[in-house]
Amino acid sequence: MLKKFRLILGLISIVLAVTSCQLATVRSLSEDDEAKAGFDPHNYVHEMWETRFVPTFLESAVEINQLLAEIRADRDAAITAHGNRSGTGNFSFMVHGEARVLEVDTESRIGLMSVDFDPFDGQPDANIAIGPVIRRTNNAAIDAVGFIRFNDFVNQTEFASVSDAIKSRILTEVLEPLDLPSLQDQTIAFYGAFTLDDVNNMEIVPIRIVLTTGRRWLCTGRVMTAVLMMMPLSGQ
Repeated sequence: MLKKFRLILGLISIVLAVTSCQLATVRSLSEDDEAKAGFDPHNYVHEMWETRFVPTFLESAVEINQLLAEIRADRDAAITAHGNRSGTGNFSFMVHGEARVLEVDTESRIGLMSVDFDPFDGQPDANIAIGPVIRRTNNAAIDAVGFIRFNDFVNQTEFASVSDAIKSRILTEVLEPLDLPSLQDQTIAFYGAFTLDDVNNMEIVPIRIVLTTGRRWLCTGRVMTAVLMMMPLSGQ
């Protein structure tokens, strides 16, 4: 009887020991080094910029006039078909198009380029952000791309740091190579993102800008995408 009692106590002890165990996360040495170093938003953006981020825009962006027509006809249907957001808030869209540059404001830190969408009527249709600072509240690029979600990150700080890193990449890779003042009165092809708030006051964050003045620009869809991928950012 005593042996049986001891056996039961032994089994109970084993069960308690097993249930109190915590599973350990197994990492490779490189993953362990990264965890110790902390999250690097610039490295995160660097690793997916050319392989996924830019290609997603070039493949999935909607022609701007087509999108605006859909929004005006049925806002909810346009959001369902083309809109994305990383968390809550307004939806953002990936767009492309051709425009004439009406004005280039390089005096403000939050510089803007006023553009008139094709077909040109001489009236401003939107602004394109040109820096050297992109508004902190303008998260259109990270929201519109569709595969970056707020819940993928540990906290708000990590997510915000990725948005800032994307803006930094846009400033250095998309905008710095351009001679911005010289774009006034020229035509450009662009890919970018905007957040749907007021379609009469759009601010597009550019992902690619190519000067098209003097070119026979007959490309559309996938053909235009291929041309833009091969051309230098300045289009020269």
